[in-house]
Amino acid sequence: MQVFGSGDILGASDTASQIKHCHRPGLHCGSSAIRDLLEFHGLELTEAFCFGLGAGLGITYVEIPDSATPFIVHVRSMGFEESVFNTLEVPFTWSSYRDKSAATADLYKALSDGVPALLLTDIYHLPYFGSSTHFPGHAIVAWQLDQTCDEVLVSDTERPGLISVPSASLADARFSTSPPFIHYGNLFAPRTLKVTVSAEQVRTAIINNARALAEGSRNSGLSALDTWIESLPRWQAEENWRWLLRFAYQVIEKRGTGGSGFRAMYADFLLEAGAILPAVHAANLVELMRCSAAAWSDLAALLKVSSELDVFPIHEIVAAIIRVKLHETQYVQQVMSRL
Repeated sequence: MQVFGSGDILGASDTASQIKHCHRPGLHCGSSAIRDLLEFHGLELTEAFCFGLGAGLGITYVEIPDSATPFIVHVRSMGFEESVFNTLEVPFTWSSYRDKSAATADLYKALSDGVPALLLTDIYHLPYFGSSTHFPGHAIVAWQLDQTCDEVLVSDTERPGLISVPSASLADARFSTSPPFIHYGNLFAPRTLKVTVSAEQVRTAIINNARALAEGSRNSGLSALDTWIESLPRWQAEENWRWLLRFAYQVIEKRGTGGSGFRAMYADFLLEAGAILPAVHAANLVELMRCSAAAWSDLAALLKVSSELDVFPIHEIVAAIIRVKLHETQYVQQVMSRL
């Protein structure tokens, strides 16, 4: 694996396609990748603002029987990438493919045309992660192609510069059937983008996110927290319950969330949003979101400590989830009544 910094320039004899990358290290894969893509096309936004435009907050309870993690709680919304561009009123469609060769050919075409490509991947197949666990839906940006080495140079979240990935590994990473993020070579590589941001778009994104939390099904939104509580006895019965709790802690606090289940990043978005939408500050949304972030971090800390215990502390975990739901509900109600 090779890593190229922003100052590295390929010589005339190199076969890598020449696209000046706009990558800046970030916290979350999707929001940092979209931030990079938008800057390439002329719109400079912070990562937090991109996350907010995509109504990124979510709660999804997933069961995957006969796997190392049969119970998973995700804390980001599904379809986040599409939502960012829909909010910005940019026509958006993931290109998907029947097979890896077609997906690779389309990626190569975009890079040879001089445009970066937003991709969805499973980190299990990305060599620089060295992961023994499948984690699909991970967004990266492909910037350059080196046909001599049969490698693609990509940017990824907090890593600086560009990372070389063997084309075969990248092709494998782009196909995943592990729920909840199913992707078949998903690619978005617009040749041009003309976008601006309005106060009304910001308002719509905030309301849509609150509504999605409030009106979710049994396994999504605020209701997913109740489903999680109901399922905890089954977590407790699992032989590897310590790993389940540890993984849940990681998903909330570590795996590209910026901490607090993305709520800290969303609070930063709300702080920025208040500059163009004063109702955000008038409704005290930043403070309410920070309270929710603290509750998520407390829950994550408890899950981490609990993963090292001899006894599953079910009552303590239930109480921590209830506190999360209380703060999330207070925030949602304030948005729906004041915005």
